Amino acid sequence: MEPKHLLNEWQNMVNLLRASSSLFILLDFDGTLTPIVRRPQEAYLSTETKQLLKILADNPRFKIAIVSGRMLNDVKERVGLEGLYYAGNHGLQITGPNLNFTHPKAKKLVGSIEKLANSLKSVLSGIEGVIVENKIFTISVHYRLTPLEKIGWVKKKVLNEANQFQQILVTQGKKVLEVKPSVDWNKGEAARFLVKSVAPASLPIYAGDDNTDEDAFIKLKEGVTILVAEEFKKTNAKYYLRNTNEVQDLLRRLANL
Repeated sequence: MEPKHLLNEWQNMVNLLRASSSLFILLDFDGTLTPIVRRPQEAYLSTETKQLLKILADNPRFKIAIVSGRMLNDVKERVGLEGLYYAGNHGLQITGPNLNFTHPKAKKLVGSIEKLANSLKSVLSGIEGVIVENKIFTISVHYRLTPLEKIGWVKKKVLNEANQFQQILVTQGKKVLEVKPSVDWNKGEAARFLVKSVAPASLPIYAGDDNTDEDAFIKLKEGVTILVAEEFKKTNAKYYLRNTNEVQDLLRRLANL
């Protein structure tokens, strides 16, 4: 079934939201709260979006979590709000009020990730536009700025290097290869863990824009799942929003419930 545009369904949605005693809002960062940018370090949360998140976080009826592929400290600094839950490295690290979690198997593979990151930086150093981001528990190889004719070569090199290590997995994101520990854990498992640990009776609302968010759409199928995408694609989400402006509009409507 194709997802419905959430704002067009708002009147029906209001009844569901008001009937729920509490709401758990889980949001991706890049491409959901902030537009996709050329380099990861250029992404910043707008003042208005930050204010809306604070309003929601200050309301006891809401729980707020940011679920990102970024390093935990990176996403925490970019949002900069206390009282929220933060899941970094695709949920391998989670922190928030009375909660502090690091996936045990991922912790054991930090040494392998470090060695692989150094190897990738060496192998890909001469390729235009490639950014190898060592995030301690995972690695992101960005190629948004790489010439089209070199992208296939970059992907092959990343796979070849990763295959030299045990228990390492490479997945595809938006103009990025995600190199992660091969563990039974992802944004979906992290989102479900957050809801069950913090507010199991709440209605989850999850919004994300990338392939990695599809796991959360599946795991939280009892909730409100939202793909953020300008162009329609196959998804497990029930609803969609076109861009970060519409996500901001959603946050504003939730704050006014």
